Amino acid sequence: MPQNPAMGRRSILTLLLVPLLGLLAGRAQAQSITPDNAGKYFRIESQSGPGRRGQPAVWGYIYNERGLGHARVRILVETLDAAGKPIAREIDDVDNEIGLFSRRYFEVHPKTPGASYRVTVYSGDWTRGT
Repeated sequence: MPQNPAMGRRSILTLLLVPLLGLLAGRAQAQSITPDNAGKYFRIESQSGPGRRGQPAVWGYIYNERGLGHARVRILVETLDAAGKPIAREIDDVDNEIGLFSRRYFEVHPKTPGASYRVTVYSGDWTRGT
């Protein structure tokens, strides 16, 4: 029985594309935003004080200064005691993605009050290129 030429071409194309897709998937995973690499892409300005109802609040801006495009990030808010040691940690999503070379406002109401707060980018994902 003769072999269909279109089937042969599809098989060869599949054999060539599968390894390429694996490489691309690995590359995307390697570009995730982690605490280890977030500092080279993002800068945070924050301040704290009483919120509208007197509860603790931390607010500010996250700047996407040298990223790989738009990003969705989660921030880590650490409640610090008077000596500057962490006594509580909370992870919060920033509601909207941050465009490259732009900033995004955030506001968090920590459950544990403290003398001060430290805000860092905890994790995130690149959502699209520039």
